[in-house]
Amino acid sequence: MDTIANTTDIPPSIAFDIARVEVRAVQEEEIYDVADIITHSFNFDRGWRGLFTPLFKLGIAEDLRHRLRARSTHSHSQYRHQVCAIAFYHDRIVGTVEVGARTGSDKSHPPRYVYVSNLAVSSDFRRQGVARELLSNCERITQSWGYTELHLHVMADNNRGLNLYNQLGYEVVSTEFLWSWFPLWHRPERLFMRKQLVANH
Repeated sequence: MDTIANTTDIPPSIAFDIARVEVRAVQEEEIYDVADIITHSFNFDRGWRGLFTPLFKLGIAEDLRHRLRARSTHSHSQYRHQVCAIAFYHDRIVGTVEVGARTGSDKSHPPRYVYVSNLAVSSDFRRQGVARELLSNCERITQSWGYTELHLHVMADNNRGLNLYNQLGYEVVSTEFLWSWFPLWHRPERLFMRKQLVANH
């Protein structure tokens, strides 16, 4: 059962209060709620892709479930430094993000680095500080693992995302070109960004 779809909506008379947002690790029973937010945030439900929305959502959910189970059963595996966090507000999941350690695949990536992925916020709660809160949590997790940098990708035409990351201190490390099927000559740019974390005292 989709708890997001069935929870009581927040009354419009109650102003959103970012201080009341709780960020914590996702539980397995919340995976499909997280997959729902990601599906809608990354536009997997629009155009012709809308026909396959249930499959996209199922694939995202099962992929996340695999990582969560691998982390809990293999504490020394590659998933030991892997967390999916959710932003919880008034008994409702309003955002999600994943952060995990990765191994560099080429010269533009460090040999071992921490990477942010699947940052998504429910459409009703965007531009209210939820993404910032989730990213701040990623920074705390990264430092607890002993790393001093945080990395992510963003599409070059994602002006809203770029503006947020620039405000938070991320800098472009490299530009990657992705092949696109339509139009065939279009090669969208993807930016690899890095933030140097300030040591906690």
